[in-house]
Amino acid sequence: MKKETRNAIIIVAVLAILLGGGYLGLKAYSGVEPPMTVINSGSMMHSKDSQIGIIDTGDMIVVRSPDKVSIKTYVDGEKSGYRSFGEYGDVIVYKKPNQNIIHRAMVHLELRSNDGSTVVWYIPSLQGYDKWDVTSTNDYSTTKIKDQCWNEDTGELTLTSAHEKWYFWLSDVGYGGVNAGIDLYAMGKPAAVGYSGYLTKGDNATTNRNFDQSSSIYPYLVDDDIIKSVAEKEVPWLGSIKLMLKGNGDSIPSNSKTDLLLSFLGLVAIIVAANIASGYISKRLSEKKKE
Repeated sequence: MKKETRNAIIIVAVLAILLGGGYLGLKAYSGVEPPMTVINSGSMMHSKDSQIGIIDTGDMIVVRSPDKVSIKTYVDGEKSGYRSFGEYGDVIVYKKPNQNIIHRAMVHLELRSNDGSTVVWYIPSLQGYDKWDVTSTNDYSTTKIKDQCWNEDTGELTLTSAHEKWYFWLSDVGYGGVNAGIDLYAMGKPAAVGYSGYLTKGDNATTNRNFDQSSSIYPYLVDDDIIKSVAEKEVPWLGSIKLMLKGNGDSIPSNSKTDLLLSFLGLVAIIVAANIASGYISKRLSEKKKE
């Protein structure tokens, strides 16, 4: 066997060992299987092009078990300054039949009371937070009526039959500054006391302007039982390989494909350079022995 071939095999073997060990360590850190997930939609993108630090189509995301982290919502994050993937709060992966959704946890609420005509939601994170309101229609520009139903001291939102609808809004949300709303009276009226979970939303201000619960994505609060994991770190572009193999390459941003190719060529260049360096060192050692 030629020295160059042997050196190449050694380099590949070392890389395989490092990758295998890294994967085992990643599994231990993550606490879920698999410890990474591929992004196959653009619902979290902040522009048509992929960006480092943002969840884009074709990215691979390292996730962790919800038992290993304390989930912070968008509201919590804006109050404390905590951000992940370009926006306030954490991004969670929750399961629905035949599909997993990776969207941001916006606010957590719990149904405290429901007597058929009065619905009381407990939303303590709204205490001391100003970027929200309530209207009696699904139009944010109409008269705001938060003062009629909000108790700042108790963190309770009381909605009665005085209005047919009570739309709760988070205003100026995210990089797109959208207003996301949902009829919490309609959501709470048929539910049992203790019903709780997160309102969730994709970051994309073009395709996901509203809460998941106000659209066809998922009609219920996202409770702890269906949260699979919490997004932690981004590995840009790598998931594009899986999407292309499945025939979904058209959904990948063009710059992701370019960056993935350049990364692959860079890796090949490193392996070739390491092989050349190894051969040069072996040759020099051999010459010294002859001397």
